[in-house]
Formats: sequence, C-alpha cells, structure tokens
Amino acid sequence: MRQRERNPWIRFPKYDEEFNGRLALGAPAKSRCQHSYAHSDGARWMLESRLGLFLQDLEHLAAEGERRDREQELVEAERRRRWYAAIAQAREQQIDQQRAKVLAEQLSAWNQAAEIRAFCQAARARTGNAPIPASEAEWLQWAEAYAARLDPLHHALVTPPNPPASREVLRELAKVDACAYPWPFDADGRWVLPQEQPTEPNSWSQPHSARNRLRPCQQDRGEGTFMRRS
Repeated sequence: MRQRERNPWIRFPKYDEEFNGRLALGAPAKSRCQHSYAHSDGARWMLESRLGLFLQDLEHLAAEGERRDREQELVEAERRRRWYAAIAQAREQQIDQQRAKVLAEQLSAWNQAAEIRAFCQAARARTGNAPIPASEAEWLQWAEAYAARLDPLHHALVTPPNPPASREVLRELAKVDACAYPWPFDADGRWVLPQEQPTEPNSWSQPHSARNRLRPCQQDRGEGTFMRRS
C-alpha cells in the first residue's frame, strides 16, 4: 500500500502469483540456511512425472529435520547435565565449607580446653604440698568444669547437619543461572530429582517425594522452599 501511494503510476499485481496454466508443488525452507524444494510443469515434462523426485526431496527434508532435532536434543542434554553437575559440585563445596568451619571451631575449643587444664594443673602445682586457699580452689574447680564443657572430645562426635541448599549460595559457588532448570533440592537440602542424580551423592539422601517434578525458580521467599506439580 505504501508503494502504491508513493508510486501511483505503477501497476501492481492483484495477487502474489498469477495463473499461468502450470501446476507446481514445493517445500519451502524454514530458514535461510535450509534449502527449499519445488517442482512444476515444464516445457518437457508434467508435474506428475516429477512427483517421485518431489517425494525424495520431502524425505530428505524430513531426515535433515530429524538430524537437527537430535543434535539440538544432544546439545540441550549436555547443557542440562553440565548445569546439574555444577550445582552438585557447588553443594559439595558448600557442605565442605560448613563442616570445615565446625571442625575449626571444635579444634579451637579443644585447644582452649587443654590450655585451661594445663593452667589449672600449673596453679595447683605451684603451691606444692601446701593447701590451696578456698577461693582459689573454687575458681580452679569452676575452670576445670568449664574446660570439660568446652572440650568437644568430652562427648561423642557427630557429623554436623548440612546447611540449607540455598539457591543464592549455590549460584555464587557454581557461577551459573540458578533458574535455568528445576531446582534439585527440597527444603531439607536433599536431592529430589532422580533423573539428574549426581554420580557420587555423598552428602545428601533422596526422599520418596523424588517423583515430584519441580518448576525452575518457583521459590517462595522462605529459604529452601519450592513449588511442586504432579
């Protein structure tokens, strides 16, 4: 219409194609990189004699389309595998950092308890055979009791609980888009996507609710919560 307004003297065809008495069949290309196929009546043949070639072209197009789809599926599957592997590795790193922090605190408490005991022993030894004053004895008794409470070896050692599988924390550790795929952890930090289970899940277990599918990035404000759909 704009060309007609700018050039009113030019005659534009009413239709994109004008009837010329020849039949034509074609398979248009979906993109610039794809070859289009077309057959029509010619000077030396009729369209009916070219149907075999046209069907061959359609089969070729279908095969090419299937090949491209398979390639895209393989690329997407590899991208998905790498994403979940990065998230699993980040989770292991997060748990290691948490446990290393607890271990460092235990070592510090253990050393402090040992120093307190050594201090109390030295305080008692300095008096020799002389009796210790009551006030000093009370103080040393409290210090030794405090060292016992402080010493992590005074009771059985247990593995500390894992931290929440925070989307924000794991995103920073993995350096990936945390919303690219369904989040694999539940509110307790357990892996809940069996089809994406990491090779060596040493730090979490899989609950019976793993059959539920998760929508990516459908989280509440609460830490570790998620939305499910059957």
